[in-house]
Amino acid sequence: MTNLDSLPYDVLYEILSKLDKELWKGVSLVSKSLRLAIIPLIFRKIRIEKWYFGAAPNTGEISEVILSNEVIAGSIMVLDIALRRALSDSSQTGEDTLPASIAKLLTSLPSLTCLIIDLPARYTEPLFTDFKADTKKLVSLRSLVIPAWVWAPLAQFCPHLQSFQVESQAPWSPGENITWFAQQCPNITAFVCFEEISTVTIKALGEHLPQLEELGLLGTVEERAFVDYLKDLRSFRKLRALRLPPILRLRMVSDPADYETVEKALMDAIERLLIAKGGPNINVVTVGCSSRVPIYRRAQGERFKLKRALDVSGQYRGGMLVPGHSTALDSLFNEPETLK
Repeated sequence: MTNLDSLPYDVLYEILSKLDKELWKGVSLVSKSLRLAIIPLIFRKIRIEKWYFGAAPNTGEISEVILSNEVIAGSIMVLDIALRRALSDSSQTGEDTLPASIAKLLTSLPSLTCLIIDLPARYTEPLFTDFKADTKKLVSLRSLVIPAWVWAPLAQFCPHLQSFQVESQAPWSPGENITWFAQQCPNITAFVCFEEISTVTIKALGEHLPQLEELGLLGTVEERAFVDYLKDLRSFRKLRALRLPPILRLRMVSDPADYETVEKALMDAIERLLIAKGGPNINVVTVGCSSRVPIYRRAQGERFKLKRALDVSGQYRGGMLVPGHSTALDSLFNEPETLK
């Protein structure tokens, strides 16, 4: 019988990755070799957060602990930093600055592929200053999720960025911002934001980011404008995945009982107005952005079919629908149990 300790590391890693997370701690206590093998799995995804009614974590100490262990630092692939001040203590006085250790931490993680930032806008300037002073870039980063457009300049420090998501709606100039963004991120293939769907936005994206494989504009749109939206998407020749707003934001239905009927009508419209008219070969469509998102898929030459609803609490945030982006949602294609 083969001893687990004698297996090659890559084989052992694959075996351990199939275990339930609840078993990892127990396995790590079996032997030193198994503990070393399980550490990269335990620390693949880390979230540093502040509870709304609790104290903020000492990010300086957290950074020191992570950076003092090369195995842990080299294992982190997804980092979620959520340090928003609680609503109840917004009037408190005292030190309220972004620890310089965060910039140092980000530039010291060689395997970091997905970064999720949820910080107040006042932290942008000190963080960007630290990045410029350090003259380092996040060369391994492929996916960036930010809370607002004010954080978009962070992309200039991510030369190999492939997927970008901004999670709030704010006034912006589509032409100017998208032109700048395309210059900073020439390799971008997935773009998702919560802006209102408009012809101006779509045309700006089509002109400056025609290589997009995934597009999501999750803001509101009038029913009449939605038809124009689909027609404008014909210029995206490589588009494979489309993320649509929630039904209520489409302003087409008020009765939740009609959601599925409307979703089917949307799939029919995409097939008739986009795919059948020589548009991109879209094969994945999601509707909504809440805790459960219905996913529609189609094989070549076939119609869209509902493939269950994805439970997006946790594993979906910060991920994209197209495989190969090295993001959190690759698990959608590799781990069937994430489909509920």
